[in-house]
Amino acid sequence: MARTTYTEPAWLVEINAALAAGVAGVDPAEWVYGYVRISRDEKDRAEGVQLQAKNEVAYAARKGLRLARILCDNDLSGADADRPALRDLLALVASGPAKIVLARDVARLTRDYDLGNELMKLGRDEQVRYVFMKDTEYDLTTGAGRKNFMVKVAEAAEYRETNTENLLDRMGEEAAKGAMQGGARRFGYGKVVGTHPLTGADILDRCALRAEEIAVLEEGRDRVINGESQTTIITDWNARGITTSEGGKWRVGKLSHLLLLEAYVVYDLGEHTDTTGARCACLNNPEGNGIRVHARTGTRHRAQWPGIFTRSEHDAMRAALTAHRRLKEPDRPRQRNGEYWLTGLAECGGTWGDGRDRAGQYCGTWMVGSQLERERKNGTVVQRRYGCQSKDSAKVACGCGRVFRDAGALEMYVAQQVIAAYEHPEILARLDRGNDNVARIAELQQRIETTAGNLDAETDRRTEVLTGAGDADDLRVIERTIAGLKQTLKALRAEQDSLRGAQALAVLADIGSTPGELRQAWDTKGPRWRHEAAARLIEKVIVKPARVYAAKWVDQNGKAWRFDTSSVGIVWRDL
Repeated sequence: MARTTYTEPAWLVEINAALAAGVAGVDPAEWVYGYVRISRDEKDRAEGVQLQAKNEVAYAARKGLRLARILCDNDLSGADADRPALRDLLALVASGPAKIVLARDVARLTRDYDLGNELMKLGRDEQVRYVFMKDTEYDLTTGAGRKNFMVKVAEAAEYRETNTENLLDRMGEEAAKGAMQGGARRFGYGKVVGTHPLTGADILDRCALRAEEIAVLEEGRDRVINGESQTTIITDWNARGITTSEGGKWRVGKLSHLLLLEAYVVYDLGEHTDTTGARCACLNNPEGNGIRVHARTGTRHRAQWPGIFTRSEHDAMRAALTAHRRLKEPDRPRQRNGEYWLTGLAECGGTWGDGRDRAGQYCGTWMVGSQLERERKNGTVVQRRYGCQSKDSAKVACGCGRVFRDAGALEMYVAQQVIAAYEHPEILARLDRGNDNVARIAELQQRIETTAGNLDAETDRRTEVLTGAGDADDLRVIERTIAGLKQTLKALRAEQDSLRGAQALAVLADIGSTPGELRQAWDTKGPRWRHEAAARLIEKVIVKPARVYAAKWVDQNGKAWRFDTSSVGIVWRDL
């Protein structure tokens, strides 16, 4: 990865120009380079580093130091060894005649052991001096000076690690209470409850629902499950002026990420305990609330905000969105959000014609949907149809190109067969038995939480060893244990996702048991839903050549089609 080039901030240009003018004519060996840094600049105003720079200018004038330039790393941690300004600073003092660095204290330069060792070696080998406004100067040419300097580095590193541990502990406690994370407002939440008297900004209740945004989420849920693509949905929303929580436009990927957040799912993981074995505090939150995921430990708690989606709705959306991704079979065409829901299921049952390389052989190419304009007495008629392509987009022969079938008739015929199969009691019983994964999913969740807890414990042991508080001989064993726990955790989560995916597919069959319910659902759902519902039962639909103009078929609605049912063979899956 390319390193970031140091760019001098605008506010520092004027200061450095004045410093450069002040050392004009001075021997460069007497020059001093200043360095300023702050870890977090939440307001993005550089107020902390500007104050440090002013103090350095005043300190240099008071002490008679020839301050030539100040370099700045804003909003960067002292544990980060690859800071652009610091990297340039060390290159200057290592190669140039100037060998003095001015900083507020040791922690401004580093809070990392390895970087501290590098700074110490520069002092020892290159006679670099570090002058601190709030700390003593260390003579790094002597053993005692190097020892005292490294002790100060260790104190700075310990302070950072302690603060990090305290922060993680506080975050864990907040997660266990089901509190909302910080950051930007989550879409659907953040009801306006008042106005700030001074700034005029809205005062938000981050856990309260926004009715207008909840309606958008529910619309997105229904449209995704019904088979619409993200592109179709976001194009519509952007045209209607519906914006994200930040006021921006919707993008593909952002929509799926948002809809699949577990934070929206009603908590359904039952009772659990905290790290002390007591009943978790999150269970005091009202039932029906969402899920607070603690990313560091992988634990899940009942949140302080209301849930929006059920688990089955969440899994159905994930199955629908996943289905739009490229299939594992590269030769099988993708079923896109269009009118041709048999794409990827309809196979050409014709043979290659004479004069072709595979003359007389079975075709077996996947048929794709297209439109054909036909001239009639009343004008031009557009016919939807499935056809076998003779050449692909690269103009390479791929099929016989001899079999075509009216899309409306073929889809109606296959739909009737699929609906009849779903209405069969034996088929429904097999589907129900094959997707009863609730108990297994709950069992896996318990194992995941236990494994995650063990992983945290081993990680803490490793930290103790690295800081000298533990037995160094145990480090190799601990590393192997951590690697094994990570692999186990990955496998458990993969199995849980797989079972939830299978359970989500079962939702497709849960559309009632009477013919009226089944047929109504089929009519109201989108093409993606129909494809998935059919694919659960059908391996493929073989379309053979036929004289359709001499055939007649009447569907369940009484409509007559020029369609030969004997030319269509359905290959059913073995349930």
